[in-house]
Amino acid sequence: MNNTVDSSPLQRLGIFLLGLMVFGAFGVVAWLGFKVSGGDNDSNYAKWSEERIAKVKAINDAQVGEIIPTDSDLENFAISLGGKKPQATKKPVPGTKVFDEWMKKQAADQAANAPKNEEPKEELVVKLILKAVGNPPGTMKFEEADITAKAGSKVMLTFENPDVLQHNFVLVKIGKKEAVGALADAMLTDPEALKKHFVPTSDDIIASTKLVNPSQSEVIEFTIPKEPGDYPYICTFPGHWRLMNGTLKVTN
Repeated sequence: MNNTVDSSPLQRLGIFLLGLMVFGAFGVVAWLGFKVSGGDNDSNYAKWSEERIAKVKAINDAQVGEIIPTDSDLENFAISLGGKKPQATKKPVPGTKVFDEWMKKQAADQAANAPKNEEPKEELVVKLILKAVGNPPGTMKFEEADITAKAGSKVMLTFENPDVLQHNFVLVKIGKKEAVGALADAMLTDPEALKKHFVPTSDDIIASTKLVNPSQSEVIEFTIPKEPGDYPYICTFPGHWRLMNGTLKVTN
């Protein structure tokens, strides 16, 4: 705190009077500006006041004698627009027992009128039987050199093996008989070949059976390719495929 400043009562009174004079000066300047601008004698001010008074009077005059529409008037107006008398709703109030019963009835009516779903049609399955030649034994051929099926049909194929050797059925893509046959021959060096039923791993194989023992059979299901053509089938027991092969003719 600066103790050298004189804060005597006389000094404080002088500061107060100085502030009062400044405030009064601002008041005088404002009054002079009002007088110079015309003040209450401004002709425009009077004109604007008269215009406002005229507008208020016109609004009040326009409302004199106006008729407030009744409920009947509103109903007749609605009829004129809609062509028929509005009907009061018959729906019950939500949250009441009557409303709950009404909702149940609505749900029952909707269920009764809903279109019944047609039962899915049973898919037609074509049954085919393919046999290995069993007499003379060890011939390594299929009895049917060609079998026929419709494109896209579902097939249940029964492969019967009356031979003394093990055989399987492997259906491959068009033109892939030699490629899959070569993979089958290579399985002679695969220690897991018997577990795999001598069916090589290849994207060219469409369907296959397990290795079927003599006098045994196996049933498999698969879908015929949609593209018509001649699809080779072979036995992939190593060395068999060159003799034991046939053709699945896929037609439209």
